[in-house]
Amino acid sequence: MDEHRERLDKRLTPIHLFKLTPGTSCGECGLPTCLAFATQVIVGQADIDACPHLDREATEPFRVRLVEQQRAGIGVKREGFEKALSFLRREAAGCDFRQLAASLGARYAEIEGTPALRLVYLGKSLVATPFDVYWEEGEGISPWEKILVYNYLIGGAVRPSGRWIGMESLPNSVSKVKSLKAHCEGRLARCFSGKMDLLADAASRIGAHRVMEQGEPNLAVEIQVLPRLAVRLLVWDEEPSEQFEARVKFLFDSRVLETLDLESLLFCCEQITERLSSFVGEHEHSHCHS
Repeated sequence: MDEHRERLDKRLTPIHLFKLTPGTSCGECGLPTCLAFATQVIVGQADIDACPHLDREATEPFRVRLVEQQRAGIGVKREGFEKALSFLRREAAGCDFRQLAASLGARYAEIEGTPALRLVYLGKSLVATPFDVYWEEGEGISPWEKILVYNYLIGGAVRPSGRWIGMESLPNSVSKVKSLKAHCEGRLARCFSGKMDLLADAASRIGAHRVMEQGEPNLAVEIQVLPRLAVRLLVWDEEPSEQFEARVKFLFDSRVLETLDLESLLFCCEQITERLSSFVGEHEHSHCHS
């Protein structure tokens, strides 16, 4: 509760974003005023990139904080979460949990007479029922993560092809690729530049294991997001003598969209980024957002 209160106290408000806009109310974003635009962005009803006059570099720290804030549900209209979860719960209620278990890599159980699935998400055990999704330990789980798990459960999982590709090779992914680079790959590169051992340790704590990959990355790991959904993380460390900055690349199985949609995939990468960054010390952590 104290942590949530601290987040609320530090939350971004429309005024924070308004101060970054030109304040001309030109209307190019599709809204009548800059303040209206800022308000809609904060509550998750407008895209920050709709304003062509914002300086990308100046707003990058803001973008990272806003993603974290919205994923936590702070400042976002709760109706969106509630409607999505209500729909997904109805869909889940029509599923045969016992029959789904094996294909999803989950274990079937009955909890107080209610069908349930036990499965691992980013190294932690959780329980999914037609009524809710929660950590095995009983901690709270964010609405976005509940939506992700229900999407996985309802959509089903396919056998991976074993061929790894970048998000840009997936159809209709242009806007998501930009977000992936800005909020995940770029952030991790800044955060762990010159810290490959620290990144390897952080990755192992969420259940990742090392793999061999082409392109000679300094570190290549496979992260099991859900039982039938893995992503790979490739990292090339900085080479100051050659003026080469650190670079990070996420890879996905070529059949991944048969298991989850692009928005869910991007969310998975954001969660991986958040968890890895959280293992960095206080001083280094500040560089993860800049």
